[in-house]
Amino acid sequence: MWLPTRYKDVAAVAYDTERFSSRAIIVSNNKPPLDLAPVGDAPPITSDPPFHRDARQLLLPMFTKAAVAEQEEATRAYCHELIDAMRGREVVDAARDYAQHIPVRVIADMLGFAPEDGPRFREFVGNVLESINQPAEERLARQDELAGYLVAQIHEHVARPRDDLTTYLINAELHGQKLDPMHVVGTMMLLLIAGVDTTWSAIGASLWHLAKTPADRERLVAEPGLLPTAIEEFLRAYAPVTMARLVKQDMQWNGVDMASASTAAWAPTWPVWSSGSLWRSGWSASPPSTWRTRRR
Repeated sequence: MWLPTRYKDVAAVAYDTERFSSRAIIVSNNKPPLDLAPVGDAPPITSDPPFHRDARQLLLPMFTKAAVAEQEEATRAYCHELIDAMRGREVVDAARDYAQHIPVRVIADMLGFAPEDGPRFREFVGNVLESINQPAEERLARQDELAGYLVAQIHEHVARPRDDLTTYLINAELHGQKLDPMHVVGTMMLLLIAGVDTTWSAIGASLWHLAKTPADRERLVAEPGLLPTAIEEFLRAYAPVTMARLVKQDMQWNGVDMASASTAAWAPTWPVWSSGSLWRSGWSASPPSTWRTRRR
């Protein structure tokens, strides 16, 4: 595995779709078969151009500013419910009792799933992410449980259509044809797994920062107008995703020999150094444990 650390190298890998594929965007011992390209198993994030653009544009209407704003009132009310439930408790696990619940409810509402299925979503997320490097049989068994749930939801929506993202995907067309059923399942799986895991991680990390940095918390209370900037900084400093690309074929890139199907990954939670080059997996250096930024 390769770990680019300079910004220009990260950008080069991310945008070089001729030599790097998105069909495996998670660092894992298991490599998706080549015949999955260019669609991938969770479009659009696992798709390669030109299919990636089309699959991404298909989802954009459901994630416009206006569409997302429709979720705000219900989401804010649910957050207040979670906080009110903590009243009288001396110790609260903000990740378990707060952060993990919010994206589960929001994604369930968007997809048109029953809110009471929330505990199952958290189980699905854990099963899929924790099995990434397990033997294929175990990994597929865990994914099949989630896929079975999603297929059942699709059948239920076909029988009783409604105004939600699941019905939208079922009825959507690409290049004049309905989406392949595996495309629909893969996108729903992406929204459920990635949408839940990344969001609760980002919320939890932000709360952790404020808990250990009282001065920042007090400043935000005193100056609520800084919240939009603070949120952007939390997302930057505690980005919850490590992205990866697969090398398409044996090649030499920036002075190193890269083998076909090897992984190039970058962790956005680490500073991208202006110096340095390409770290080989296993190198013992680590980034600073903390860093602080202030942007006005």
